[in-house]
Order: sequence, then structure tokens, then C-alpha cells
Amino acid sequence: MKFTISNRLTRARHTKLYERTREDPRYRRLKVYSISPAVSRMESGIGTAVIPFEPLEPGPVGSVIEVVNTDENGGAWSQVDLDTPSILMSDGLDPSLANPKFHQQMVYAIAMMTYHRFSAALGRNVAWSFAGSDSEADDESDSNDHADKAGTRLKLYPHGKNVQNAWYDPLEGKIVFGYYKAQRSTAVVKKGQGYIFTSISHDVIAHEMSHALIDGLRSHFLVPTHRDVLAFHEALSDLVAFFQHFEFEAVVAIAVGRYRGKLEASDVLVEIAAEFGRGMADRGGQSLRTLLDPADESGQQLENKVLQYTDSGDAPHSLGRVLARAVFDAYLIVYKRRTKRLIKLATGGTGQLGSGSLPAGLKKELVAEAQRIAEQFFVICVRAIDYCPPIDVRFGDYLRAIITADSDVVPDDKWGYREAIVRAFGERGIYGEGTQSMAEDELLWSRPNSSNIPLVQELSLGSMKLDEDPAKPTDAREMRKQAEAIGNLVCDPKWSEEFGLISPADERFSRDGYTAPVIESVRTSRRAGPNRHVVFDTVAEVIQSRIVSLENGRTFEFYGGSTLIFGPLGELRLIVRKRVNKESRLDEQRTFMASRNGSKLWQLRGSDYRPISNLAQCMCDKDGV
Repeated sequence: MKFTISNRLTRARHTKLYERTREDPRYRRLKVYSISPAVSRMESGIGTAVIPFEPLEPGPVGSVIEVVNTDENGGAWSQVDLDTPSILMSDGLDPSLANPKFHQQMVYAIAMMTYHRFSAALGRNVAWSFAGSDSEADDESDSNDHADKAGTRLKLYPHGKNVQNAWYDPLEGKIVFGYYKAQRSTAVVKKGQGYIFTSISHDVIAHEMSHALIDGLRSHFLVPTHRDVLAFHEALSDLVAFFQHFEFEAVVAIAVGRYRGKLEASDVLVEIAAEFGRGMADRGGQSLRTLLDPADESGQQLENKVLQYTDSGDAPHSLGRVLARAVFDAYLIVYKRRTKRLIKLATGGTGQLGSGSLPAGLKKELVAEAQRIAEQFFVICVRAIDYCPPIDVRFGDYLRAIITADSDVVPDDKWGYREAIVRAFGERGIYGEGTQSMAEDELLWSRPNSSNIPLVQELSLGSMKLDEDPAKPTDAREMRKQAEAIGNLVCDPKWSEEFGLISPADERFSRDGYTAPVIESVRTSRRAGPNRHVVFDTVAEVIQSRIVSLENGRTFEFYGGSTLIFGPLGELRLIVRKRVNKESRLDEQRTFMASRNGSKLWQLRGSDYRPISNLAQCMCDKDGV
């Protein structure tokens, strides 16, 4: 066969959310720790997560997530039933360090909040990458029973293991939340007596959930082909946790009031997993990570100490900080730009705030702006994943993806979001992959070189069988029809080079060890900009590999392929490619695999080098890999 279709293709149907009826409430409200247990209740340490309603089984177990209440030794706790009337009426259980049922509620609430925010940004539900029920019979069925089958939900273990870690396991489709006895006393636990639970840390839950969601969108982003790949995973997961802080208005209001609008001064907002880090012996009482650059003893940011891409090593956490801080810098640029006029109005044009508390009206407007911009940056960051190549993502690829994705829905960037992002990335030494300058028009992904590439009629909105709206997955038969149409296009010898592939009809295909292209996914999306401009697209991933031999006789798979973005008429708008026959990229991967840090990520299985089996767990360890 000239191409194959991945089992991931129809997995979107397995994550189909519960269909709401007219009698059901629209939202479920659940009490949570807004950031961590260390934040005082008087300072909005207790918040309410508002998520779309779905009926739940005890656990809780829903349509896309299942909370599993066992530990590493087989011990089990009684399960919380969030549909109990008394619990529903009181917005869930009260937050408690000592109540395992609250831990179950917390992981469900924050995980679902993260899931729905991703879905809203992308304009569709997200399919998990791990295997569900993939039999041919299931694929052809139109039943909604998939959501009730084992293996179709992401499993969350709030008391998974006694270890200083939490991690997403893509092989088993689970997130394990660790816990450990505090090695240092914190504001809420005593050294050697109290436990630190990652399952009640908003940041840890959002971070690990982001790993699962990114993996669902781009499963090959966990193949360590370059030092940027795993660092991208870590950076974006930290950014999701950060921007989700702004979902709690009272937390933002206290930060704005206390620090007089200077958000970067608020440790509650800029620190990641503070309580988790402060309980460790080797963190010196500091949070696990922060979005701020190094500061001196007085807390003032040091000049010329902006963390640079070239000085951050290969470890995913260390390198990921550069990307995360670049986005944070851009957020601050836009926030200060948009609030400058408010401060001028409130100060009679001087722009100089007087002593004392902020005026109530000004504070309210600053909070609203901070939240609005955080939501916009969250959407920008997540939406850009659709515009990334399907493999070997580099920071420079992500920059180009951000600029292109945002330009598609916000042609008139009157507040200079894209200018701020380009500036912040450039100041940290992150430049557009394959570009000669940081001009915005050069950073945009190029249109297809061949203007004669035919329309794919099967991908036009008029030809698709849609399930209520373009953002919802169609039945498996329709999805396979779309995938086959894409397969026939990309394998055509006239166009395969355009897609970064080697056609099975090409003499190099057999001679040089290429495999048949794989249609990894085909997803429809609906995206709206701030001016209500709506873009309907179909996003597809096509991947091909070749078997490469090393000097020692061992082999590994080298990947190439493209992300394809089709418009509503089935026209090919964009190709984001990584050529499978790109020798310079192959040399870079060989060099990385042989490096001190890169070699830790690969292991021999038989005669083949493959990523280590516990890659995701090692990546999320506090020290990285």
C-alpha cells in the first residue's frame, strides 16, 4: 500500500464529550486550591473551578477522564461521588490537605478546566494519543459507548507513588501524581511529618495535563530528535499553568492591588509549583520554577542577566525556561502597553501613581486587562500547536507557528501582540527556523510553492459529513475517507516533494529504506478572532520515516513529514514541513543522540535505537533528564 492510516485518526471519537440535554445544568462548580494550599484563604487561596457539566460516576469518572484511587502498593481510598445532591449544592467538598476525596475532586476539576480551555482555543475536542478501542468493528460503529470502554479515558492517580515527581505516561494513558514527606518545613506542613501532595497543586495538575494534551495533538513531540523538542513540552506546560492562574479573578485582584499593577512582582502569579519546591531539601525554600530571570539580594532584576537560548544547556527544564520566559516577557510588554492609558487617565495624564491603595476603578480595570490578555496569550500559545510541524519541533518553528496562526485570525494586530512576541524571542536568542530575519512577514509560514495542487473535495465543508458543527469529530468512515484523499494527494509523485516526502513510486523509496507515509490525524477546527472573524480549517498530519544505519551497525528511525492546513473549500493553504530526506537535519539528530544529555534519552532495543521507555517520567523529574 502506498500509504497507511494511523489508529490515532479515529481516536477523537473516543474522547467525545457527554452530550448535554436541555434539562442538564450547563456548568459544574467545584472548590479548589486556586494556586496551592500555601496561599491564604484570606488572599483567595480557595477558588472555584467552573467547568462544563457532565454526569459523573464515583471516582470521579467522566467522559474523558477517570480518577483512579489506588496507590503503588494496591491501597485504595473510597471514591468521591460529585453527583451526590449535597455535594452538588455546596460546589463540591471543602479544600483539605487531609481528605483524599478532596484530592480526587481537585485533580478532576483542574484537569477538566485545562482540557476545556485547550478545546476552546483549538476549536475542537482533543483526542488522546494513547490506544483506546481500535478494532475495525469499533471504528465503524456509530455508538456512543466508546466513552464507557476501558482505555479511552486519561487516568489520573492522585496518590500514585511516594516520590518527588508527577508525570504523564503515554504508554498506559495515565498521569501519576507523586507525594513525599516534607524535607523542609513550609507554611502548611512540618519537616519530616507532613506530606506534600502534587495532586493538590494547581500548577502540577495543569502542567501534567498539558503534557497529555500536547501529546494528543502531536504524538511525535515525545521523540527526542533535538534538544528543543522535550524543552518545548516543558515550556508550554509551564505556560499553561501560569496563564491558568488568571482564571481566578480574586487572586489577580490581590496581586494587582498589593504590587500596584506590577504583575511580575507577584510570586503567587509568576512561580510554578511553589509548595512542591519549597518542601524539597535541595531547593533552598524556593519554588520549583519561576518565570523571572535571576535577581540580586534586594529582589531587583540584574542587568544583562536575561536567560539566553545559547547558555541554557540541553536539559528540558533548563532550556524550556528560555521559551517560557520569552512568552512571559511578551505578555508583560502587551500588558504594560494596554494599561498605560488607564494609568494616565487615573493620574490626570502624569502616569505616576500616588502613594496608598490604587483607586478602586483603576484596580478593577487593571485586573480585567490582566485576565483578558492572559486568556489571549493562552489561546495564541495553544492554537500555534496546529501550525507546528508534526515532528522535530524547534523553538524557531514555534515562533513561526505563533505568528502565522495569530495572523490567520487577527490580521489587524493593533496592539502589537506579534511585535511583542518577536521582540521577546529575539532578545533571548530565539530566531525563526529557516528565516534570515525577524521581520513578521518573513516569519509567516510560506504558501505552497505549487499553485496547481488540486483541491481536495473530500475536505470541503460542503462535502464533509459533519456532526452538528465543524469542530466535532465525524464518524470513523467519514474520517477514513478524508484520510485516504489526503494520502492519495501526498503520495502522488507530482507533489510528494512539496510535502517533504518520498513517494512510494520514487526509486529512492526502496533503495534508501523509506517507509510508507502515515496519515496521523485529520481534524476540523473553528477559530474565532477578537473581531469575531471566524476561520474554518482542516488540520492534518502526515509522517514518513526512513531507517538510518550508524557506523556501529545500529539503526534508528529518522522522521519527516508535514502539517497540512486546508481551507473550507478543500484548498491547501499551508504546508509546514520537515523533509524526510534533509541530510543536515539528520546530521543534527545524530550529533544530539551522541551528546552527553541526548544519549540519555535513547536506548538499544535489539539492534535499534529508540527513545527510553520511561522518557516522560524522567522528563518531569524535578532535575529533568
